[in-house]
Order: sequence, then structure tokens, then C-alpha cells
Amino acid sequence: MRLIGITATALGIAFAAPALAQEEIRIGLLYPTSGTAAKSGTETLEAIKLAYDIVNGSYDIPLPYAKTAGLPGRGGAKIKLFIEDHGGRPERGQAIAERLITQEKVHIIQGAFHSAVAAPSSQVAEKYGIPYVTGSSEAPTLTERSFKTFFSVTPTTEDIARDFFTFLDDLRKEKGVPLKSLGVVHVNDAWGASLAKAAEGNYKKYGFDKLSMISYSPQAADLRSEVLKLKSEAPDIVLQASFDADAILAVRTYQALGFMPKGILAMGASFASPDFMKALGKNADYAFSHTKFNPSLIEKRRAAAAVNKLYEQRAGRQLWDAPAREFTAALVVADALNRAKSLKPDDIIQALRETNIDGADTISPYKGVKFNEKGQNVLATGLITQIQDGTHHPVWPKDLASKPVVFPAPAWDKR
Repeated sequence: MRLIGITATALGIAFAAPALAQEEIRIGLLYPTSGTAAKSGTETLEAIKLAYDIVNGSYDIPLPYAKTAGLPGRGGAKIKLFIEDHGGRPERGQAIAERLITQEKVHIIQGAFHSAVAAPSSQVAEKYGIPYVTGSSEAPTLTERSFKTFFSVTPTTEDIARDFFTFLDDLRKEKGVPLKSLGVVHVNDAWGASLAKAAEGNYKKYGFDKLSMISYSPQAADLRSEVLKLKSEAPDIVLQASFDADAILAVRTYQALGFMPKGILAMGASFASPDFMKALGKNADYAFSHTKFNPSLIEKRRAAAAVNKLYEQRAGRQLWDAPAREFTAALVVADALNRAKSLKPDDIIQALRETNIDGADTISPYKGVKFNEKGQNVLATGLITQIQDGTHHPVWPKDLASKPVVFPAPAWDKR
């Protein structure tokens, strides 16, 4: 376990209630820094650490709690982070959550990137009544368990599927391209299965008459048989849910076996990663991602430029989807902690339930953050980007588009 941050310190008699300044706020962070999503998890963790550093320090950034050192509602108290690597393993995530709660006495857990890890680890939090917040675990089943302690800031896979189908319907009308058959390629975990379920529940409603489902293990070292099956089905469109290494493997296998649908639409976590484009070069072009951040948003969110600059100094690259989402979730956590009557779990949970953050006070394209009775952010939205010349460009919705869409995608040998 790695421990970072600064314990809360009393700032003197200038405070009317110096006892508050002695409070120690303990947050457990549960993310993958090893395993199939190690690169994305590590870069996401850097964004979370940046968010809490901004809260703990004093920064001239137009974000809540940036200019005041520590949380003003807690007498300037600062946040201590307990960082753990779950490696994408559900059983490890569950054990870590138990230890964070019973031994480290954390007030709140933030995690876990993988929905398959968020599920059992948040079940532990529910057992102990400790609040759990996610900014990147998208399986809609997470907020369908009637938990009192779980809160999701991010859009779910159902939201993403809805956006994908709406986008495809717009493309069908704009380009005059018939789109009848759909393939869904996904890792066989809770996250991937949730995309498949959402697609299955919506494809006919949006004018598709054929659906092919292809699942695989996230540890797969060869996807030839899966891609050959997909090629024989010949879907017009592919919806894909993959992690870092398998996303790259899948596209390389598509190219090697000559499979090229009219479009590949991917969940943002891996296809939106800069490493995806670096590894694949021109073969990454024309893929679509559903993402929740793009550098073009820097002009549309007043704090985004400053945050992006600080993140680039740490990570050596610009903000992208998952780091930006979890940065936003960290500020939601800080906001709730600042407003809570005390650091008792029930008071933090009540503060989370009362969250009402305007989208302008975030760096994401969300309309804001407000939770329903299930703990789902009902104001979470996203955008669809397309890789063109090695760079992601927003292409939908139209009011956020920075480039016109290229569709259908050209064949591999025409790039």
C-alpha cells in the first residue's frame, strides 16, 4: 500500500472552531496499476491525485475548493489518500476494500475502473455502511442493487448505448448508408456484458434487424477465432468494449484478417487512450469512441485548460476520458465531505444524496452532478469522437463537433 497526502493540521486561532481543523479525512483509492488496464489505471490515478492536491493546496483555478487550502467547511482539513492496486481482480478488490475500511478506517472509497471489481468491493462498503463513489465503472447493474452507499458519477453503458444508437440513426439519415446488422464485441465481465445487454435491448428499436454477439476473456492472447466468426457474420457496425491490451489486439486482428465494418464504435476507456493510437498508427484512424472528455472542451469549460496543463506536467500527456471522469468524481467526493455535518458515514452519504453541482464547475461535458434515489448521476452525458490523423475529434453531438465525421471507414489498404 502507498500512502500520500498531508494529514489535516490546525491552522491556529484564526478559526472559530479549531477542532474541525484537526479532523483527518481518509480516502481509499482502489484502481488497477497492474494487469490488462494498468496503463489506463495509472493515468487515471494521476488525475485523482491531482484533484485532491488541488483541494489540499491553493490554486488559482476556477474550481470549487481550489483557492482555499483544504476544505473550508471542515476548518481547512486536508485529505489523506490510501492507494491500492487491485490489478483487475475482483477478489483482490474485495479484500482490499475490507482492509481499507476495517484497518485504515477510511471515510470513503473511490474506485474502481473495472465494473467487475467495483461490484464486490462496493458490496463490502455497503456491509459496513461506508460510502463508495465511482467515476468510471459503467455497468448499470451497479446502481440497480438498492445500495444505500453507492454513487456513480459517470454515464452507464445503457447511456452510452443510447448515444451510440442515436448517433448511428443520425448517420444513417445524413449519409444515406443502410445500416442493418450489428456486431457486439466485448470482454466477458460485468462491464462488457452490460454493453451487450444494452445493445440487445435497443438494436431493433433503432432499425437494425440482425445482432451478433462475440465475447472473450480480457486475458485473451489470441482473438483470431472470434474475429473469424465476426467476419463470417459481416455486421455493418461493431460496438466494442475492451481494455487496453485487448483493444489493440482486436484491431490488429481485424486488419490481419481483412475484417472492416462500416464503423467501429468503442467504449471510451481503451480506444480513447493515447496508447491505443500510438500502438496502431493509421490503423487506429476512423474508430469512434464514446468519451467524457476531449481537449476541445478546454474552450467550453473554464477550468479545463489549467487542469489539463497540471495533468500534462504529471503524466506527460493531455487529459483523456477516464482520468477526466475520475478527476470529476474526486471533486464530487470533496464537495460532499465539505458539506457533511460530520465525518460519520451517514452524514457523508446524506451529503452525497444532496449533491447538486453545475456542469460549469466541472471539467467534463456533463450537464452537472445530481444523484437519483439509486445513486446514479442523472446529469451525466458524453460525446462521440472519431480518430482522424492520429487525433480524437468530437463529431457528435453536432454542437460539440470540431470536425465532420468520416463514414463509412475506408478499407485497411486505403489508409
